Amino acid sequence: MVRLSPRNAKGGSKGGTGAALGTQVLRYSGIHSIGIVVSNSLTFVSTILVANFIDPGEFGQLGLLLFLAGLMTLLFTVGSKQGTMKRTFGGDDDDDDEDEDEELAADPARTLGTGLVLISLVSIVGTLITVAFAQPIADWLLGDGGDSSLVIWAAVAGGAGAVYRVASITIWLERRPYPYIAVEASRPLLTLLVVVPLLIGGGGLEGAIAGTGAGSALATIFALVLLRGSWHPTFVPSEAVAIYRKGAIRVPLVVSMWIVGYADIFILSRFVSDADLGTYHLASRAGFLVAFLPAGYRKALRPLQKTATFRAVEDEYGVGTARGIQFGYFVLMLTGVMLAVTVLAQALVRVAPESYSAAAPLIPLLAAGLVAPTVYRMLNKSVKYGDKRIPFIIGAVLAAGLFIGLTLLLVDPVGVEAAPLAMIAGFTVPGIYIFYRSQTGRTPIKLPWRSMLTAVALAVAIAFAHSKIDVGSGIGVEALVGLVAVALWVSLIAVTGAIPAYHRGALKEMVLGLIGRGRGSTFAPADGLAAIRRPERRVLRRAILGSKPVAEAAAGLIEVEPGDEARTLVETLRRVAVKGGMPRLPDGYDAIEERERDQAIGEFLFAEGPIAGRDQIGKRLINDGVAEAYDLHTLEATVAALRATPRRVWKDPSQAKS
Repeated sequence: MVRLSPRNAKGGSKGGTGAALGTQVLRYSGIHSIGIVVSNSLTFVSTILVANFIDPGEFGQLGLLLFLAGLMTLLFTVGSKQGTMKRTFGGDDDDDDEDEDEELAADPARTLGTGLVLISLVSIVGTLITVAFAQPIADWLLGDGGDSSLVIWAAVAGGAGAVYRVASITIWLERRPYPYIAVEASRPLLTLLVVVPLLIGGGGLEGAIAGTGAGSALATIFALVLLRGSWHPTFVPSEAVAIYRKGAIRVPLVVSMWIVGYADIFILSRFVSDADLGTYHLASRAGFLVAFLPAGYRKALRPLQKTATFRAVEDEYGVGTARGIQFGYFVLMLTGVMLAVTVLAQALVRVAPESYSAAAPLIPLLAAGLVAPTVYRMLNKSVKYGDKRIPFIIGAVLAAGLFIGLTLLLVDPVGVEAAPLAMIAGFTVPGIYIFYRSQTGRTPIKLPWRSMLTAVALAVAIAFAHSKIDVGSGIGVEALVGLVAVALWVSLIAVTGAIPAYHRGALKEMVLGLIGRGRGSTFAPADGLAAIRRPERRVLRRAILGSKPVAEAAAGLIEVEPGDEARTLVETLRRVAVKGGMPRLPDGYDAIEERERDQAIGEFLFAEGPIAGRDQIGKRLINDGVAEAYDLHTLEATVAALRATPRRVWKDPSQAKS
């Protein structure tokens, strides 16, 4: 097979596959961050609103009820959520190892449908059991005489949240970012719309948790509506067994991560007053507001790891270099986020009643604790050594054990600060081990130490200087000074070399690609379309813009043997890519004819059905040596550019300049 990789290409281009992947990571992490910011901002608005209607003691009880709802969501989905995503997509948004995607479902839509029905049934049964034992649970969670109706509403929120979470993750893994934003924003928005009248009507704590339950149920319905077409409403017992079998290995990891991220408020409730717990809960909500931004970067890589572009980047730059750069920019984002939360913490708390003022110094520490699992996951995603799944899972279990033990040990001497300190310490030990295994193995990652240390040093210096400035008590002035501090850091990392000069061209190309202007400097769709005959343009337009099956797209327009339509479209795409100026193509890219290979590639590019099935086809083509990652990346990029091309240009490419 002729090698179709950038190694055979003449010249170069700005960024190459690195810029292409970077554009996608920037887009997906940006979109994920928008979804998280919108969702968490609405949640924070709801939090502040509730805090103005109930006292810190009741607010602490609300935190415990939300803990119960989260625990139920975990129990209802443990194993089944992970198994469904592994069988359907080869991994979920929390999947950090790189085991091969064996035992993938032959029919992803049927598997997803079985998983959704399975989780729905478990959630219904589990919610009914919780309702039956609501009073004992209320006494255990809230103290003797606890209101059982509060537990019932928490059960509704937990049960609905189980199905909602699976539906939301599925939309993300299908690489449908804008519906994902809508789904992520729907739950806090609908909750807010229900909670406001309940609080105004004097609902108090019960109104807050009832609104959460109702909002979760409505958001679940909305998510399932957006997911229609991706799943079949069916239940196959053998598939349900396969789902649990596939997800079983993830149970210790998922439970451990959940304990560190969400069990803090329950552990602290056994030792501190309800008022202190309420203050901690508010700080935790503020910490969540920003702690998930670095997670957006990591989660952006999750669906992209299934693409040919990701494989092409590692082929071109080498695994160690590519992953080192990815981790370096993650550290850069993390540093900026931690600086922002540090200098803006006081302004965040000022929107709450004075009784919550003690939350301000807790927010940066909590944000650091809450982001610790993300750092551990990203480190594991970046490193590469043999069978890293087992050490990763054992490390997570160890982190959970250390978190519980250190929290219990420190809560008396230091108070609520014990929990975030234990989060950080818990993941430090396994993180060091994983990094050691990677760097002493055959494929160590090449970290940009100078860039990372420069960025961190600048952030520490700016945060220290900010702490010495007395800006008074005005929230506007505090927020403005904090934003100026962050802007100063961004400016300094650009001029001090924290962002290397040789990265700037690729970063510029990434940003231009993000806003749709980068393609012009690397690929001109109009020039490519002008190089093929009008009937060929019509066939491509039918297949790409009209999403028609290849046989139907070609019918009556071009002469082709039945069954060869996909191959013909691939050959046409190669000519469009060359004449349109797609960068780093090998000589004779449009003249190479390998019928069986191009037929298989065409079936991948124009595959019908859910994106999960298409991803499986692409991975098999690469793993079986049928196609190269760079070739698939090039053809996918060509199709994506053509999909964004106006119809008038398809009809008459000369109109592109008019």
